[in-house]
Amino acid sequence: ERARDYLHKTGRFIVIGGIVSPVHDSYGIFFFCPQLLSGLVSSRHRLTMCQLAVQSSDWIRVDPWECYQDTWQTTCSVLEHHRDLMKRVTGCILSNVNTPSITPVIG
Repeated sequence: ERARDYLHKTGRFIVIGGIVSPVHDSYGIFFFCPQLLSGLVSSRHRLTMCQLAVQSSDWIRVDPWECYQDTWQTTCSVLEHHRDLMKRVTGCILSNVNTPSITPVIG
């Protein structure tokens, strides 16, 4: 909530929504870090926890796409998924994530 309010106050951004995207269960494998996997709750449970956490929000939603992929996805591919989804839902043409015009703010 604070991040959205701050971005609105700058006058440079209009926040139209927030997305929580829990990571895939195989996340730790790609960093050769088994400790990450041993402490990671299953994506099914993380999705449920995230959905419960945002159920009262009128602007934040949970997207299960990342968890449902066959394997862990790079941040870039996840951002592309969300950009494409926003384009389909809103009809807006969003710029490349690296371009300073209309840029999705992820955080």
